[in-house]
Amino acid sequence: MHSNQDNVVPFGSNYPVSGLPPQNIEAEEAILGGIMLDPEAMTRISDRLVTQAFYISAHKDIYQAAVQLHATYQPTDLLSVTAWLSDHNLLNRVGGRNKLATLVDRTVSAVNIDALADLVMEKYRRRQLIKVGNEIVHLGYETETELPLVLGQAEAKVFTVTQNQSDERCKVFSAQDMGIELFQKLEMGNMAGDKVGWYDLENITGGIYPSSLVVVAAESHMGKTHFMISYAYEIMTKLGKPVLYVTPEMDKNQLNARMLARITGIDASMIQTNTQCYWEQIAQGIGQMVELPWKVYEHSSPTTTMIASAVRRAIAEFGGSIGAVFIDYLQQIPLESGGNMAFEVGKITRQIRDIAKSHKIPVFLGCQINRGNQTTADKRPNRHLLRNSGEIFEVCDQLIMLYRDAVYTKDPSDRTIELIVEKNRLYGKLGTATMLCDLSTSKFLNLAR
Repeated sequence: MHSNQDNVVPFGSNYPVSGLPPQNIEAEEAILGGIMLDPEAMTRISDRLVTQAFYISAHKDIYQAAVQLHATYQPTDLLSVTAWLSDHNLLNRVGGRNKLATLVDRTVSAVNIDALADLVMEKYRRRQLIKVGNEIVHLGYETETELPLVLGQAEAKVFTVTQNQSDERCKVFSAQDMGIELFQKLEMGNMAGDKVGWYDLENITGGIYPSSLVVVAAESHMGKTHFMISYAYEIMTKLGKPVLYVTPEMDKNQLNARMLARITGIDASMIQTNTQCYWEQIAQGIGQMVELPWKVYEHSSPTTTMIASAVRRAIAEFGGSIGAVFIDYLQQIPLESGGNMAFEVGKITRQIRDIAKSHKIPVFLGCQINRGNQTTADKRPNRHLLRNSGEIFEVCDQLIMLYRDAVYTKDPSDRTIELIVEKNRLYGKLGTATMLCDLSTSKFLNLAR
């Protein structure tokens, strides 16, 4: 009789357990005492230590008092912290004036407060990891849920820990906190969108905003992919920010040939068919391309779960941040069921918007439109032509529709392209920006003023 022991996954602990989650009470007390002793202490640790990291509830309240005082440029000494806690009816809850005085008396100096803050954050992250580990164990037992979905959820949970993100799904913000944050952002100019120099378009859109879903819609052959490649190039070169390009339709080598055309100014078709004629320029261009913060996720039919996983991986590999994600295009993402197509497309759009919101990044989503305007005199697109539109228009933050008159007139000298902003939740303006485009090199240029 053979034993099945090797196939059993043990859930029992193989290491001693103290009964308490990881924490360091002495370090928490030293930090709080140092904040009330040293006027510069909060400046040194405010960007690395979050309130939730404290294990003791009273310590969270005291640190929150210091955070609020520091944010409004007030001192964080013993009297100020005591007054703030008293004004907010928290003084008795933390142990009264004696508790605060004891914290100060026990602290010699704040010289090591940076290291102590890192130590408290480390214990907090370990507690988060334990919590996530338990949640993942439960996910493993959810056999009614499809495995790819379970793996995606498990990966997302671990990602929140590795990226130092707390669970804010149920967090509500007070008017005081929001007012302080808004004032600081306005004072530092952080409310404006990032601009790459496409001034006519940016005058309408306001630039590129984090947490935004921008739908780029057009008929075939209007230049949707060229627009997104050129915009990605500008983000990388003008803003110096990394880009992830998701390409369900185009092979990554074809995509990179177009990016190489944008870099070198050589016709993309020439790059693929007459390489030897332009070898020196191509070699130099590839040298430039490999230095770009550029990643491509290639899959013929990626689900939104797979795209979310690719985004998380790209963010991690880029060092924790990313400038934009481009997905080319919506109709290549497979539907989850054979139900109502408009509903399913709307559901996919919402899931992609969730990626933008959760990672606070702009996502550009390509979208095909119907040819419903072929019989009208004015061939310009409008939002009603979105293919299987469903909730696409309602969900997106911006809708930019592309139109080239040359597609219909067959005039090769006409290089103008109209960028019609049909929706603009982010900046409020609507209108049409006109640019010059060279689709052979995926290059978009401002019209001369």
